[in-house]
Amino acid sequence: STSACPAAGDNMAAVVEEEVRERGAKGVNLQPFSYRVMANDKRFYPLYSKCQELGVPVTIHSSINFSNDRSIAYGRPLVLDEIACDFPDLTIVANHGGWPWVSELVAVAWKHANVFIEIGAVAPKYIGTPGTGWETLLHYGNTSLLSERVLFATDNMIPYQRAVSELQGLPLKDHVKEGWLGENAARLLAQVEERLAVG
Repeated sequence: STSACPAAGDNMAAVVEEEVRERGAKGVNLQPFSYRVMANDKRFYPLYSKCQELGVPVTIHSSINFSNDRSIAYGRPLVLDEIACDFPDLTIVANHGGWPWVSELVAVAWKHANVFIEIGAVAPKYIGTPGTGWETLLHYGNTSLLSERVLFATDNMIPYQRAVSELQGLPLKDHVKEGWLGENAARLLAQVEERLAVG
């Protein structure tokens, strides 16, 4: 994947097209809080439009940030609703599960079939611990079509084997665990490859 900065403006779309077509990038990663902007900032819209056209996903930091010099509000997942409304064919991957606004993110993903929830940088054991704020994801991610749009990931804060072990210990149906642990991501990546082959 490649990263994008709002200061680049319309040039972001050209850079992304080059990265995808010439260098094989399969998606774009956004960290809006790094620039003190929300993900629905209109300066990102040419980028979203290009990613929708190319058929590549955009991953967007959608959770708390731990920077002492910027607001956590920049990661609020509710703004993804507006992006998904404006770009209904854009695949949006909300990074880090939306905490502390998990219910907001679940609602956005429930509403929009093009929104996925990635749970990297989260110790999976907390997803199954009552009172941690993850109850909505645990419920709907296990009992609805949303189960097909939760993506496992790791971050340097949590070792891979520990994360896998903790996820396997969650009270999820077996097929849901398989989906979260890789089948959902494999299906998404296969769709990206298919779109890129056509385009």
